[in-house]
Amino acid sequence: MNSLLKEKGKILVVPLARGLMRLGATAETLTLLGLLTAAGAGALFALGHLRLAAIAVLVSGILDSADGTVARLAGRVSRAGAFIDSAVDRYCEAVIFLGLLVHYLRSESHSLALLVFVAMSGAFLVSYMRARLEGLGRECRVGLLERQDRVIVLAVGGVVGEIGLNIALWLIAILSHLTALQRIRFAMKVLKDPDPERLSGSEDKPGVGEAE
Repeated sequence: MNSLLKEKGKILVVPLARGLMRLGATAETLTLLGLLTAAGAGALFALGHLRLAAIAVLVSGILDSADGTVARLAGRVSRAGAFIDSAVDRYCEAVIFLGLLVHYLRSESHSLALLVFVAMSGAFLVSYMRARLEGLGRECRVGLLERQDRVIVLAVGGVVGEIGLNIALWLIAILSHLTALQRIRFAMKVLKDPDPERLSGSEDKPGVGEAE
């Protein structure tokens, strides 16, 4: 997602986060709700309710963005929170992809079931490469398709229906692996820096609720 879209996203998420805070919501609550909503999306995909599943995917993505914003507004950002948030994000994606896999296996669309695996592996590689590189003390915000982009693509595809969902999976599969390749190239470039201080630190972890 480019910087302009990210800024527009923040403009929308911050008022939502403030409203949720007034209702007593915490970052931890929103993270849990995001996971439960993602699980619901996976179940709906498995049962063939594509449009409802797409809405659940979008809601889960919004909650994922809001939890980090709530943590920042409340002054409760921590490494532990960022770690848990990133771990929960992977579970969210896993249950959604699992639902898609079941959906295609039930309809005996084995080639599309394989496509789900390719899309999921690309998505996980993108997130892993950012976490690994930032664990080595390097910022990693390059790439065509981050997590929130995947959420939008999948949600739009699901709302369109079966054909739209197929196209969305192709886009995620292709662009995720292209993003992974972009990050490999970027890593090879920045890790040539011989400065040991910049390579040994682990301060620049993905923030809570940030796209990966």
